[in-house]
Amino acid sequence: MPVLETLVTALEPWSSLYGDSTVLSVGLTFAHLGAMMIGGGLAIGADRMVLRAGSVSDPVARRALADAVGDVHRPVVVALLISLVSGLLQLTADLEALAANRILWLKIGLLVALAVNGLLMLRDENALRANPAGTNGLVAALRLRAMVSLVLWLAIVLAGVSLMQG
Repeated sequence: MPVLETLVTALEPWSSLYGDSTVLSVGLTFAHLGAMMIGGGLAIGADRMVLRAGSVSDPVARRALADAVGDVHRPVVVALLISLVSGLLQLTADLEALAANRILWLKIGLLVALAVNGLLMLRDENALRANPAGTNGLVAALRLRAMVSLVLWLAIVLAGVSLMQG
C-alpha cells in the first residue's frame, strides 16, 4: 500500500471528526488565519519601521531600530507556530486532496523562504546591535530583508486564498 494511502487510512478518524464538526473546522480555521494575521501584522509593522528608518547613521538610532525590530520576533514566531500546527491539522483532515495540490506546496515553499529570510534578518539585527556604528551595509541588508518579508507575507496570503478557492 503506497504511503499516501496508508496515511489517509490512518487519518480517517481525524478526517471524519474534522468533517463532521463545524466547531472544530471553524476553530482551526480561525486559529490558522488569526495567527497569520497577528504574526503577519506584527512583521509588516516591523518591516515598515525598517523601511521608514532609511539609512540611519546614528549608532544610538541604529541600536534602537535593531532592538525594536528584534522585539517582534518572539510573537511572530509563536503566531507562525500556531498557524503551522493548525495548518497541519487542516492538511491531515483532507490529505488525499491536498497532498497533490501545487498551490499548497507553493505556500509551504513560501513559508520556508519566509523563515530563512527571518533568520537572515535576525542575523543582521544582531550584527547591527553588536556594532551600531558599523557600515551602512547592515542597514541596507536589513532594509532588503524587510522588503522581501513584505513580499513573502503577501504571497503567502495569496497562496492561502487560492487554496481556499480550489
